[in-house]
Amino acid sequence: MRILVNALNAGNRSGTGRYIVELAKALLNSAGDDEFLFLWPENLPAPVLDKEFCLVRKSSSPASRLYYEHVGVDWLARTLRADIVHHPTGIGPRFSKTPVVLTVHDMCFFRHPDWFSRSRSFYYQYVMAAGIRKAVRIIADSQATANNIMEIMAIPKSRINVVPLGVDSCFTPASEEEIQAIRRAYGLPAAFFLFVGTIEPRKNLARLVSAWRQVRSEVPPLVVAGRYGWGGSLPAGEDIIRLDHVPSAQLPALYSAATALVWPSLMEGFGLPPLEAMACGTPVLTSSTSSLPEVAGDAAILVDPLDVDAIASGMVALARDAGLRSELRQKGLKRAALYSWNETAKNTIAVFKQLLEGMR
Repeated sequence: MRILVNALNAGNRSGTGRYIVELAKALLNSAGDDEFLFLWPENLPAPVLDKEFCLVRKSSSPASRLYYEHVGVDWLARTLRADIVHHPTGIGPRFSKTPVVLTVHDMCFFRHPDWFSRSRSFYYQYVMAAGIRKAVRIIADSQATANNIMEIMAIPKSRINVVPLGVDSCFTPASEEEIQAIRRAYGLPAAFFLFVGTIEPRKNLARLVSAWRQVRSEVPPLVVAGRYGWGGSLPAGEDIIRLDHVPSAQLPALYSAATALVWPSLMEGFGLPPLEAMACGTPVLTSSTSSLPEVAGDAAILVDPLDVDAIASGMVALARDAGLRSELRQKGLKRAALYSWNETAKNTIAVFKQLLEGMR
């Protein structure tokens, strides 16, 4: 089979961008006779260096992405004789002569439109809904997302496959030398709590900071790493250590240096940072809602993200109890070992094959 993937969002500094790049690597390295072609940003390195011939290079400007999401990919798919087009960002065309598989990461735009700008929320609600209805098959990152799609869009379960994301093999406990180097590079203390991610309303940073300030005399300093998204802000004060976007190559050492990852997000389609932190042997505190219990299992402290006192109590427990941190470290390493991008690719290929077999 020949699959064309619209990967023009691969350069995004987001979980979706990471998903596209890692899935591309795994698909291109997969064994078998299947052929994978990628619509790829013209200024981004190839996901696999010796597979440049699998890429169709195009501009990743907003106008170009818009064109290929709705018109261009279908034309390209017919030109290349692709059997299926995969749109991995939740946005797909309303009209397509080639069967469409659509990955939906979350339904935040439908559940909480107030978390986004009015124009973006309106666009995504309208366009995402149209793409979901048109897609022959939908891939959801988690059962929580699948449940939301079924409830909000009235899509039958038979059209949805749950394919969890993976964790790259680079996410392993860093050496002491690497940990010391990252501390020096960013001026970090010996112990600290860490948040990693885009600073936006759904990440719940206002409650996280409020909880941390409530118990700040009992817990390590708080480090917040990530770029600002729409509506993103941090409560005023100079007591938080603020880092900008941290390159992926430095994340394993940053996670490993942290006392714990504190990540009480309000809603996630999957949640890569908790999984990456666990793979690095870092204890995790995260939310008991949406997809996060699916990802973390019993390997993290799960709290109600709306309960500031619960977040604060979880942080105090992590700071005081070395035995708890050690237990979470061991459980986290085992939990993270269950996830890999190769497994994500394998399950994604199975979706493609199932679709083609059903069409014969």
